[in-house]
Amino acid sequence: MLNIKISKLTVFLISFATIGFLHVFHWENLYNTQLIQGSYDVIDRTPAWRVNQSRLMGPAMLKVMTLLGLSKWWAMRIFALIFVLLNNFLFAKCISLLTNSKFEILNSLIVFNALFIIAQDQWLFVWDFIDITFFILYGLIILESHYIKYLFVINFFHIFNRETALIMAIFFIYIIFMKKNRNLNNLFRDKLFYGLVFNLIFGTAYTYLSRKFLFIRQSDMTGGGQDLNNNFLGGNWVTPMLNYGTLFNGETVSNTLILTSVILVLYFLFRNYKQFSSKEKLLSIATIINIFPVFIFGVFIETRQFFPSIVMLAYLIFLNSIKKTEISI
Repeated sequence: MLNIKISKLTVFLISFATIGFLHVFHWENLYNTQLIQGSYDVIDRTPAWRVNQSRLMGPAMLKVMTLLGLSKWWAMRIFALIFVLLNNFLFAKCISLLTNSKFEILNSLIVFNALFIIAQDQWLFVWDFIDITFFILYGLIILESHYIKYLFVINFFHIFNRETALIMAIFFIYIIFMKKNRNLNNLFRDKLFYGLVFNLIFGTAYTYLSRKFLFIRQSDMTGGGQDLNNNFLGGNWVTPMLNYGTLFNGETVSNTLILTSVILVLYFLFRNYKQFSSKEKLLSIATIINIFPVFIFGVFIETRQFFPSIVMLAYLIFLNSIKKTEISI
């Protein structure tokens, strides 16, 4: 199962380098409990933002760890350690299933971690780590259709982590529709189609109802009251104007870097789309459809919200690297 075709020690070293960076970058927030309490408040039904109430998977794991005797401080750190290691080994395993080249596996793993580090901002929650795990699996399913038999279960559990599961349910419904030659009769005969439709309906209902009925009040961490009037899916912001206003918050350099990076990625994808293989096109679409919601329902300066797109981009970079290697040979 752990046959990843490169040294496991190498994966550990890369993982601990990333963990070291996270520790330095988030040192202050971890010690003033913002990141810790921001995750724990969800399971106590008093999240800093109502939108977080449906993101129960990670906070539930933390709660179990504390019930086993760990302090919140240690549980958060152990959780981060486990998921950085898990995501790196999982990504390395997935790439190993796609190529025998040790160079490509190592190169892809380094790119994956570099993108993850670059995308850090002051906030980092448990559902961000878990979202990466799910998108690593989605990327493998896109590139190896053999694993699509696991999609329904993966997407179903993803619902309890973050509403990005709904985006991916729609995405894979689109893939099935295209593979059925856009024939609705053939689409309606596909069991996976009905499974994903169920996930989409159930996930939408769960997201809305959990925010409506589980939520008690906002924690005092952010002052309270900020998103209580947001009604999309029971709590999501609709943020185009907020993002526009953020452009003038005085952080000109960082805002420019973030926007420039996003624009360059989109330019690369749109410019090369026609030249991409079918799998590259699917990865491009998956990247784009997870970028745009950040500007519609999120805040673009919170770059952790780009984690799903970063995973898809890492797979796309891998495919491009493989293509270039084959051409040079």
